[in-house]
Amino acid sequence: MQYLKFLFVVMIRFWVSASVSRSRKNYFPSEMGKGRMMWPDGQTHGGLVDGVDAAAFKDPVVIRRFLPSDLKAAIEIDRDVFGGYDPTIFTAFYEYHPHSTLVADVGGIIAGFVLGFKHAPFEGRVFWLAVRPGFQGRGIGMRLMLEVIRRFRRMGAMGATLEVRVSNKKAQSLYSMLGFRMIGICPAYYSDGEAAIIMKLKL
Repeated sequence: MQYLKFLFVVMIRFWVSASVSRSRKNYFPSEMGKGRMMWPDGQTHGGLVDGVDAAAFKDPVVIRRFLPSDLKAAIEIDRDVFGGYDPTIFTAFYEYHPHSTLVADVGGIIAGFVLGFKHAPFEGRVFWLAVRPGFQGRGIGMRLMLEVIRRFRRMGAMGATLEVRVSNKKAQSLYSMLGFRMIGICPAYYSDGEAAIIMKLKL
């Protein structure tokens, strides 16, 4: 069983690395827990929290590491946002990337999660960000992103990358607000044929 789990994780890593390599070859160039990313540590003034308008944060949120007890909630969120991932992916990230596999806890309810990992020695990758529909628009996704990027920096990353659907304007807006910039487009990146926008942030 341990061998099969290890093999599954190796396959995930290979697929992720291959997908990123493929996106880099095919793209068309175009010119919070606590989060510290693009702004000095401890910056909180003038209605800003981590450089972001404090009004964006509408709930007291605890960003923490993913625990085995969070699996059921993560699967529910995956279903609600039509992610369609195999549940074992959460176990793989929890076991092999525990410091960058995070959840947003709002009053005991898991409102969202982010799966991140060190894709290369100096680069972090946001594999998946998801927020429960009833909690969207409350700054949950922003807090998760701020924290995972802070952790990337502590792990020695000098940049972070992610992919987002061309049609997902809401997510694109969030990532742009956090400092991510489009570096290309990968045609037919998703299984339904939709293209992905490749975005990168310098840390």
